[in-house]
Amino acid sequence: MTDDQIMQRIMDKDPTVYNELYDKLYRKLFLFAKSLIDDTEEARDIVAESFIKLWAQKNHFANMVHLQVYFYTVIKNACIDHLRKNKLRYKIEHHLLQSGTISENVVEHKYQEAELVQQLYERINQLPERMQQVFKLTYLDGFSRTEVAQMLNLSENTIRNTNAAAMKAIRMTFGVEQTMLLIFLAMLFLMVSCHLL
Repeated sequence: MTDDQIMQRIMDKDPTVYNELYDKLYRKLFLFAKSLIDDTEEARDIVAESFIKLWAQKNHFANMVHLQVYFYTVIKNACIDHLRKNKLRYKIEHHLLQSGTISENVVEHKYQEAELVQQLYERINQLPERMQQVFKLTYLDGFSRTEVAQMLNLSENTIRNTNAAAMKAIRMTFGVEQTMLLIFLAMLFLMVSCHLL
């Protein structure tokens, strides 16, 4: 379904479109919320609640970008409320809170991180199935080449060559430096998000 079709069905209040929208946006919205409050379960709840709020929303959205801005705003505000209620400012005030509000620079940075990691996931999921499996086990789950070879009953040389081919494909999309940064960010997110992949 195209973005335009999704937007039209949202305007029509078609309940069947919400599952598709959820599948399309959930991961990056979750990563954004999680990066702000560092609480996996609460981040999931906040994102789920943002979809409920969308259903009650009377305003129309011009396009998918406009809709995503709405989601990020709702989620940011919910994260601020969560931090206030739970008195967690002292843990994160050095990079999130300034006089009770989240710095817009920090929000923009976290938004960009979530967007980039989402793009990395999407590119990985375009790889052939075996290549995806080997790459995720090695770079995202942190298993050694030997461990991956044993798990998949493959030779270490096959694991090495498969990962080299995967990295080449990803670098063609993002470039060398950005690829390594994205993998590092993805590993950080995954360490605290119960392996979303």
